[in-house]
Amino acid sequence: MAQHLQPPPGSPLLPLSPPSPSSSSTTVGYDEPKSIYDVIYATDNPPEFYGSHLLISSGACPHLVQLKRQTRHDPSKNDVLENYRTLVQYSTTWQKSRKQKYQVNPNKKRKVEKELPMPQCTTCTDPLSRLHACLHCVFMGCWRKGHLKDHLNEKKHIFAMDFDRCTLFCNECDDYVYDVEMDAKVIKAEFTSRLKRKKQCIQWEPSHQEIRTLVNNSAISSCQGIRGLCNMGNTCFMNVILQSLVHNPLLKAYFLSDRHNPKYCQKQFCMCCEMDDLFAQFYSNDKKPYGPCRFLQSMWMSLKELAGYAQQDAHEFFISALNNIHAGCEGQKLSNCNCIIHKTFAGLLQSNVTCLRCRNVTTTCDPMLDISLGLRPMETRKKNGKLLGGNLDGRRYSQEESFSSSTTNTSTTTNNTAAGSSRSKGQGNTLLDCLDRYTQPERLGPNEYSCSKCGNTFQEATKQLSIKRIPPVLSIQLKRFEHGSSSSSKIETKIKFPLELDLTPYTSNKKKDGDNVYTLFSVINHQGKMDTGHYTMYAKHRNEWFRFDDHNVTLAYQKDVLDSKAYMCFYIKKSLEYESIDPFRFE
Repeated sequence: MAQHLQPPPGSPLLPLSPPSPSSSSTTVGYDEPKSIYDVIYATDNPPEFYGSHLLISSGACPHLVQLKRQTRHDPSKNDVLENYRTLVQYSTTWQKSRKQKYQVNPNKKRKVEKELPMPQCTTCTDPLSRLHACLHCVFMGCWRKGHLKDHLNEKKHIFAMDFDRCTLFCNECDDYVYDVEMDAKVIKAEFTSRLKRKKQCIQWEPSHQEIRTLVNNSAISSCQGIRGLCNMGNTCFMNVILQSLVHNPLLKAYFLSDRHNPKYCQKQFCMCCEMDDLFAQFYSNDKKPYGPCRFLQSMWMSLKELAGYAQQDAHEFFISALNNIHAGCEGQKLSNCNCIIHKTFAGLLQSNVTCLRCRNVTTTCDPMLDISLGLRPMETRKKNGKLLGGNLDGRRYSQEESFSSSTTNTSTTTNNTAAGSSRSKGQGNTLLDCLDRYTQPERLGPNEYSCSKCGNTFQEATKQLSIKRIPPVLSIQLKRFEHGSSSSSKIETKIKFPLELDLTPYTSNKKKDGDNVYTLFSVINHQGKMDTGHYTMYAKHRNEWFRFDDHNVTLAYQKDVLDSKAYMCFYIKKSLEYESIDPFRFE
């Protein structure tokens, strides 16, 4: 039997006992007795319950309790706690930078943070004598040589922090102290904030005073940002791409904020300088059609294949333009690049190859700047008594093969945000159907996959693509041009595309998230035949749709945009993440 301590005479408490186990079974009309632990930590206890001599205290030492009481009554005396939080952040950031500098595997790609200044004793500049930082001032002293204790005694300071362990030291108690409240509000809060978590957007509603200030101090030209481009000889492919870049909200914010100043750029034929000039021309007071001669010249000098006045593919020019703008950005690199192009268009594509013998899954991730989707042609023709249709990669398959392959995949119903109707997965000609076919499992040939778990022998396998990291701006190309060995042709199938696109079913984790929803802001069309066609485009500007046909710019309706035969579509996320500024990351 455990011996219970008796309470003082006249106390309402029961004998001291361990916390009773939680139980939902109670007797009607009888209140279950509470242990002393339940009473001590009850939230409705009056201040008189704890007595005048602090018989029960939640603090580690009386000096820390007194400090917290002063802070509650006067928030201006919160310097010690704020200094403690700042030093914890400094300690964790510095230790992280040191670990990255001396990491065991130098080939492992990590986000490298610049190293902070090495902490050292203020008196003897020794960094290796168990440093402690004073929480009342900027002094940092070593423990082994006694410089910290000398400082605390001389300045009458009480608290210090062990720089390596982030523990509190009380000079009056001459001991290390632990406080639950301090640990929860400083230590645990700091380490929790450093975990990778989703950044939430803060909704801002202007006040009446802010609205009056904006209205009285703003001068917006009605047609700024809308300007036609001259056709300089079969350059309609370039004009539609330039219009899509100019009406890209992220690129607009970057170049109009003077993030790339041509005056300080020393590169020859720099595409970033040409983009900066292009935005300056579009947002000038000149409304006449503009001829981007310098942009075309820079593209010719950067990529010899585009030189000349022959008709080019708009998608190929788009990829070339992105590569050249990336090359002109300051600090650009091949992997993990933070240039404006990769911040805008870059995503991550995941490929899972599953061995059908041992079920081993091989996963690889590749960067992407856009997605190219195959079409299913509406036209069919007979050959040897079988109806032929189109496949995702332009390959042909018979109707019997199509039926047998479709029975292996279950038909699902997906909600189309534009039409609001159900559809059979992969069987229609909508943008969602193209994405379904793009991400559905594909059976590989007998000699296409070598399984490592099956002794590096060739095995039958399936391959499935998914989007591991979605980009802020999604560029989609519909592969309308088929190139055969002897001839080329164009697929005229009309593809229905929505105003809002939810990419959740096509992501790797399939997790429903509001940040996976995109909205349409630009569409590129191709009319005519493959070699003698013409490019036009639609773009959204200030919540209005416009049609751009070289130098001609006209107002368009949303129905005209959705009824067009799209060749490229550009979507932007409805909810964009922002980068929080870390004051302790020195760059």
